[in-house]
Amino acid sequence: MNEQGHIVTPQPPQQPLTARNLEDFALCPQKYLLSFFTTPAESRRFIGGPAALHRALRSALVQAYQMGGPGQVSAASLLRLFEQNWEGELCADSLEEEQLHSEGVQILEAYHQTHKNQPNEAIASDMRFEDEIAGHRFVAVADRVDQAEDGTITLLRYKSSHRPPSPAELAKDISAGLLLLLGQAHFADQDLSAEAALAAKTDCQVAVYALRPGRLVVAPIDQAQRNSLQERIINLAHSIRQAQQFPTNKGRHCRWCRSQARCPAWRDAHYQPEEGQ
Repeated sequence: MNEQGHIVTPQPPQQPLTARNLEDFALCPQKYLLSFFTTPAESRRFIGGPAALHRALRSALVQAYQMGGPGQVSAASLLRLFEQNWEGELCADSLEEEQLHSEGVQILEAYHQTHKNQPNEAIASDMRFEDEIAGHRFVAVADRVDQAEDGTITLLRYKSSHRPPSPAELAKDISAGLLLLLGQAHFADQDLSAEAALAAKTDCQVAVYALRPGRLVVAPIDQAQRNSLQERIINLAHSIRQAQQFPTNKGRHCRWCRSQARCPAWRDAHYQPEEGQ
């Protein structure tokens, strides 16, 4: 509240935008705003067992590829990396912890068996991309970057969900689209501007490796779809930067919102007066 007694809406920091920022704003502007003020302890309450499993799997694979990949890292070493990153306390109970831990071991054993004798095309692991597009700065991270013999670059992310996205769903995904735009700009001619690099034809694709079925899902993003994703991303970024108010958009997503404790709409909806009031 300012000196005149007016409520002042806090403003988010002017840092590069992520796909999650864009998705949060599209879903609920208040969620986007509060995400910058949510503490790690508050966020931790909403991680849950499946997310804990994914974090441990991703960390183990990222570290394994930094050490040379499955051809250089034994299955036992890969499982040790998983154990080092496993946070079973984030699970709902001991039964979920045991079940998800067992699934993680099975997933990594199968992954190692499949990839240990395959050529390692990885040129980077946990690679961060940051660039400016249409006056807005964005950032995205690839879990792994592969380069095939023909020069094609694959910007890859791991997925551990039971239902991985289909190629069509991935082609419409903001997160995949932003990663592709930033990756193409990075691997294009370094003398070009970001806009010129995006217009250039680069052999770059974005994909998801679905860990449970053990298959690669490549997003079939053609030039028209890329342009559409780029326009959508820029429009959202422009709306975010121009926003002065961040209204709530109540819905089913509120139950799982990591900013729940700070949201005025959630507090109002669940306020219980103390006895005697």
